[in-house]
Amino acid sequence: MPQSLVAFLLFTLTFANSAWSQDAASALRFRISADPLTLDWNLASSSHETYVLMNIMEGLVEEGPDLRPRPALAERWDVSADGKTYVFHLRPGVKWSDGKPLKASDFEDSWRRLLDPKLKAPYASSLFAIEGAEELHAGKLKNRAALGVKALGPLKLEVRLKYRVPHFLHLTTFWVTFPIRADLIKMFGPGWAMPGKIATLGPYLLTGWKKGALLQMKRNPSYFGSGAELTSAPEQVEILIEPNDARARQLFDSAQLDFFLNATTQDLLKARAAPGGRTRVEQYPYLATYYLGFRTNKGPLRERSVREAFATAVDRDSIPSILQGGQVAANSWFPPGLEGHGANTFPARTLHEARAALAKAGFPEGQRFPRLVLTMERFDGAEQLGRFLSKSFLERLGVTVDFRFPDRGESFKTVETDLFVAHWGADYPDAENFLGVFSRGNGNEYTRWKSEDYDRILERARSASDAGARLQAYAEAEKFLLQRETVIVPLFYSKNTVLLSDRVKRFSISPLNYLFFKAVEVR
Repeated sequence: MPQSLVAFLLFTLTFANSAWSQDAASALRFRISADPLTLDWNLASSSHETYVLMNIMEGLVEEGPDLRPRPALAERWDVSADGKTYVFHLRPGVKWSDGKPLKASDFEDSWRRLLDPKLKAPYASSLFAIEGAEELHAGKLKNRAALGVKALGPLKLEVRLKYRVPHFLHLTTFWVTFPIRADLIKMFGPGWAMPGKIATLGPYLLTGWKKGALLQMKRNPSYFGSGAELTSAPEQVEILIEPNDARARQLFDSAQLDFFLNATTQDLLKARAAPGGRTRVEQYPYLATYYLGFRTNKGPLRERSVREAFATAVDRDSIPSILQGGQVAANSWFPPGLEGHGANTFPARTLHEARAALAKAGFPEGQRFPRLVLTMERFDGAEQLGRFLSKSFLERLGVTVDFRFPDRGESFKTVETDLFVAHWGADYPDAENFLGVFSRGNGNEYTRWKSEDYDRILERARSASDAGARLQAYAEAEKFLLQRETVIVPLFYSKNTVLLSDRVKRFSISPLNYLFFKAVEVR
């Protein structure tokens, strides 16, 4: 027997005897590449967290299949005539997994905690439209009652906004706004979100977490939406933590995983070349844009004309043929399917103009231009794209750019780099979510660019009472970001590609990259 086959059999046997639980042969099983950084939903910020959080918790409202808000923990809501005050009426009888009733004050506690500057929550700015919220986050709110979030009774929550926010209901679907149990956080401290301590409200319960190995969940018998909605859903779910793609793919091929997320172009081509087998491949729309970002606070890239030269050097139309996974060249910061997509197209400039801009900045033909570092987010095809970008900058501008990947534990917010390629996926389906990333105080902004003019445009968009005026202001902000300042360069749009075993009868991933176990059915 070949040595490689022996090694694989030993690996799968060892894995089967050590990782999966022995009493869950019918569990839905899949893999993620790393442990969640946290299951504290006020702090969570990555897909590794959301695969768990969106199944163990729910919010006031949820996104429907058509990406329109629909009731969740709130059965209904009232909106004032000026659009600035919301009153949410919670469903009666909803209980936390430890049996305690859900109260409107659990939302008030959560939102106050999210805005507390001591927590340093990356998404605190998502609530800045609420009266007093930005002041609270800045440590300037002296009167606690001045924050526009108040429980009016056990099942009634009032929210007062500084101005009309047309997308406000979408914000309440976002996990950072989910209610918390302040008593458990006080009792257990930072470890409150671990199995045996955490109390939740969603269709699944977190029953185990062996870090670096496995997360386990089971159906929540006290879930308010149980019954017909969960009849065909998996009884148990097990999530393997496996950083090695090759090993994870072997587990899928040997029928130990029911589906394989973030499948590669090669997976896609292989599955399509062998139709009728035990594996099928599906692609799902994804509201996300991959982009090239500039560190605007250092070196020659502080100059807009230099950034414009680099943007011109990128042939975005060639990217789909390089990646070969169904990607589409980006012509807008907003992805297809998001209102406002296509309002601005990236300006057509010539290489002659780009080289002239470099020469004017003191770098004719790239001479004396410092060597730069391009840091690439890890994704399928990232290495090919990194080589393509480096080659483009050298051949078209005469500038040497070395590409690299972040070290383990390194974040794009703190990494030392000159350029970077990352992506932004929608937290809620609105232009504000994409443009707000680059406004003051946003914890997910990596370019270190600031502009009071840009912030004023966003404020005008946010306060616009007319839908047309709002979209026009957002189009102006996008143009400011891409053309006037050239802070980023949209590169491409992609889809979520998933390999499914023949055991999976029904499956979907939402355009927001949410995987709901209650919507999965296995044979």
